[in-house]
Amino acid sequence: MMRTCQYARLAAVLVAVGILPPRVDGDARAQDFPVRLLGASPDFELADTIQLNRADSTILAHFQRVKAYLADEQWDEAVETLCKLLEQSEDKLVGVTEHRYVSLRDYVHLQLASLPPEALALYRSRVDAMARRWCEEGIAQRDRKLLRNVLRQAFASTWGDDALMALGETALESGDFTSARWYWERIVPADLPADAPRTWPGYPDTNLDLAAVRARLVLTSILEGSYDRAQDELAQFKRLHADAKGRLGGREVNYVKGLGTMLTESKTWPGPKPNSDWPTFAGAFTRNKIAPKLIDVGRVAWRCPLNIARPNELRGPGKNRLSLGCHPVLLRDLVLFNNRREIAAVRASTGKAAWGDAGLSIFRSELEGAAGLTFEPPNTLGGPRFSMTVHEDKLYARMGSGVTSRPPQRPERFQADYLVCLDLAAEGLLMWKILPEDGWAFEGSPVVAGGKVYAGMRRSDIRPQAHVACFDAQTGRRLWRRFICGAETPERGVFFACTRNLLTLEGETLFYNTNLGAVAALSADDGAIRWVSLYPRALRGSLAALAPHWDRALNPCVHDRGMVFVAPADSPRIFAFDAATGQMLWQTGEQFAEVSHLLGTAGDCLVAGGRRLYWISRNPADGGRRKHVWPGGNEKPGYGRGILAGDWVLWPARGKIYAFDALTARPVKTFDLRPHGITGGNLLVDRGRLLITTAEEVILMSTQGGSNSEPSSVTMESPR
Repeated sequence: MMRTCQYARLAAVLVAVGILPPRVDGDARAQDFPVRLLGASPDFELADTIQLNRADSTILAHFQRVKAYLADEQWDEAVETLCKLLEQSEDKLVGVTEHRYVSLRDYVHLQLASLPPEALALYRSRVDAMARRWCEEGIAQRDRKLLRNVLRQAFASTWGDDALMALGETALESGDFTSARWYWERIVPADLPADAPRTWPGYPDTNLDLAAVRARLVLTSILEGSYDRAQDELAQFKRLHADAKGRLGGREVNYVKGLGTMLTESKTWPGPKPNSDWPTFAGAFTRNKIAPKLIDVGRVAWRCPLNIARPNELRGPGKNRLSLGCHPVLLRDLVLFNNRREIAAVRASTGKAAWGDAGLSIFRSELEGAAGLTFEPPNTLGGPRFSMTVHEDKLYARMGSGVTSRPPQRPERFQADYLVCLDLAAEGLLMWKILPEDGWAFEGSPVVAGGKVYAGMRRSDIRPQAHVACFDAQTGRRLWRRFICGAETPERGVFFACTRNLLTLEGETLFYNTNLGAVAALSADDGAIRWVSLYPRALRGSLAALAPHWDRALNPCVHDRGMVFVAPADSPRIFAFDAATGQMLWQTGEQFAEVSHLLGTAGDCLVAGGRRLYWISRNPADGGRRKHVWPGGNEKPGYGRGILAGDWVLWPARGKIYAFDALTARPVKTFDLRPHGITGGNLLVDRGRLLITTAEEVILMSTQGGSNSEPSSVTMESPR
């Protein structure tokens, strides 16, 4: 390790003085990795241990004691022990299977809900009065916080199912179908074998009308567009409650007939009108937005230089994609993009500066402290990625050094990374700036909701740690920070690393792909961990020839209709999880290692891009099966991140943009970029026009007959 560390410093000097060449775009070669030149092995082997905040042996011993009490029918002692465990730190995790963990609090509720009737009655005598007060006040005042208190403090009380029912109603009204389903599914008795252990807290003995609950589950599937699921649920409903009646659509109906009619009609309902705004990476916090359809591609309307300096980095294959690191956002007539030091705002209609003659930059950071600070040293794994988020006319961006993991006791000095908030209504006025503590780094641009800003954070160590932090949107004050996991990575405490792990937000839940062997779901309210699921990692490799999946960057979870899809950088596979429970629904084989981006979902498929374009079945029955791939031979022309636009998938190559039918994968059109002298890149669609972000510039392509204006004469300053 010391030998490698010493060489890494020497390599930086050799690059600086010109003895070793800096890295350039193009496919990586083994001899490009300098460690090999001096005989130090670039091979790595990672430990398979994932660091979690697991409950310790003392806590687990209490659960064993509860089992003994129950076996001896010592109900009072069992209930007392479980109630005391509820007072323990809920940051602790307990495994419900070998690879899935829930919070200590949820695990205690699971045990309470599984108590024998005598013990359950004793528990309820303790908590029912408090739970009733919270539940009745919560329903009367439509106060979700009070209703959540019932679930947090007294889930197995007599009032737990009433709280679940009411919370499901409020979630459905707000369009949070995942949360609505999760609340209502916990009311319905689980159909488990007698000897099967429970792995999530379902309500033990509801007296609510199960026909009404199951009808709501069918309704939820219809409203979110899960037609196959709704069909299956309706068939089961008919077997169980063929004659059941209730209110649906404001009138009393037979549920089977009413839901059947609604399901049939829903297939002809118009979909949501596409919105050209693209306020965050992948268009929405679910990372699954469909852009308006692209009409045509004509001439270049305008082009604006990025001037993003390329670092000298040690990387594996796929190097030609590392420079495509900029992902603009769109807000009305604004195109916004950034590099390490600057944020630019351009009018989409003209390609000129958004406000006055001050130039494109609406934010520019000067180097802080003494001269000689750097952004990324030469011996850095990975490259910088640039994305931002716009919410309620506020722009949030992660700026500064791209380094998120640093070797201990290294002398290099850095321009700090930080988060900024700009007020676009005030032409980019700086509202606040947050710098992380020493040894910490922000992973990327945040997600924002309900007056809160959420961002991934990384703590440097030989085993880097993934955290999620929440800040007040008005002041930038930190409200909480939660540890998720830690794991060994290819840099092994020897090299620097740039990572960009973005959060996904759906309703009340944050999802986080850590790229450290774990995917997590957290409460957006208080950061309480709902579940953590582990997946098989790639533990061996070589920095001289990294497997292509290590090049996955900006790969947040994709949420769709109660499922979460993940393509982690530390695995060649793609995974699907149940959004509510964290149960792994399927995983692909290793043939998808070259997938770089999950573009979103179309019908019953997950669309993934990279050097090729893939359609992967999302349905649990045959999930993970490749349904289509293009091209089918050995050619791998993909270059940049594509996009779902209308009923098309747009996919970039170096000289062309290919359009495919999103549902059938049939090629429908090709847009040739070569006559315009431009290449492919990261794609966006702005009001029927194509926006391409290459390694060098942002380009807006008009429809046929568009103007061909000169490039903007005002450029962003190149970072030092």
